[in-house]
Order: sequence, then C-alpha cells, then structure tokens
Amino acid sequence: GDSDWPQYGTKYLPKQTIERAERGNKIEKLKLEKCGSAAFEEVHEFAAAIREGTTTWEDLDIDDADVRLKWAGLFHRRKRTPGRFMMRLKVPNGLLTSDHMRFFADTVGIYPADVGVIDITTRQNIQLRGIELQDMTELIDGLQMRGLSNVQSGMDNIRNLVGSPIAGIDPEELVDTRDIAKDIDAMITNDGKGNP
Repeated sequence: GDSDWPQYGTKYLPKQTIERAERGNKIEKLKLEKCGSAAFEEVHEFAAAIREGTTTWEDLDIDDADVRLKWAGLFHRRKRTPGRFMMRLKVPNGLLTSDHMRFFADTVGIYPADVGVIDITTRQNIQLRGIELQDMTELIDGLQMRGLSNVQSGMDNIRNLVGSPIAGIDPEELVDTRDIAKDIDAMITNDGKGNP
C-alpha cells in the first residue's frame, strides 16, 4: 500500500470534515484511527494467521473484526454467531449464473445447516452467512474467478446496484442496463479491488 496507508481514505476529505469526525461518534473516530479500506488486504492476513494457528478470531482487534471488516463486506455478529461472518457481495443488476449459485452452495455447505445460509436479498444481492474467517481467502479468490466481489459492500460504500429483473429479455425495453450496472460497479470498486 501507500506510505500513508493508515490515513489513505482521509486524504480525499476536506479539513473541516476530518475535524467533525474527530468530534464525532465512535465509528467516525475509528475510521480516523485506521482506514477501513485496509480491510481489503487485512482479511487475507487474518485468514492466513488463523489457518497457521498463530492467532484466533478472538485475538483480533475488536474494531477490526466488528467494524473495519465491513469495508470488505464482512459482518460479524459477536453475540449471535461468534467467530462467524456474513459476507455481503456485489451483484450488479442481480445477474447470476448457475455456476455462481453452485459456488455459493458449496461455500456454505461446509458449515452446519443452521449457520451456513445463502440469502437472496430484496436488493438483487447475495449474502453468505456462517463463514469462518480462515476460509475467506479461498472464498474471495473464488468470487473473483467468477467475476464477483465482496469489496465495498458495507459501511460507507454504495450498496448493490439494482436494475430491472427483465433487463435484456424485455422486448419493449429501450436500453438493456445490465452492462451499464456492471460498468458503474467496476468504476466504484476499482474492478472489485477496492477504492479508498
């Protein structure tokens, strides 16, 4: 990363915005301490450390586990499902294939049925529940191989781009918006790699 990585996202903010954040709530102060976009890379470091046995999810900084990982689309519910995360994806216009759905099923299928769940949301999106942190790198790599991403799907980011569910098949449509939605999402997320 950049030499100023811990403050990376703040370099785009006006001074008065940073001053308001310094006086703001806990979340705004956490964002100033360490840029949430660090989670794009740190999720892989955390996963590797857990797989190697050099740490556990309980050893992670609580603000990383419960707040900053949301920039990477990972939501931890410490009281309800400790040590397990819900991963929110980015699925522009809700476009999925049978390969995507099989991958999601295989991903959550390794966990107990009461926690390994696939949600199809009202925003034409997918959420994978019950995921353990040590499995994230394989999951993220699998998403990227299939043209999907979890980056910037939570916290201060634009949510999933929705579109007509009959885009591309409606004989009366004026414009097929599927590629437009994909292009806008790629611009916002730096082709799924993340923007500060």
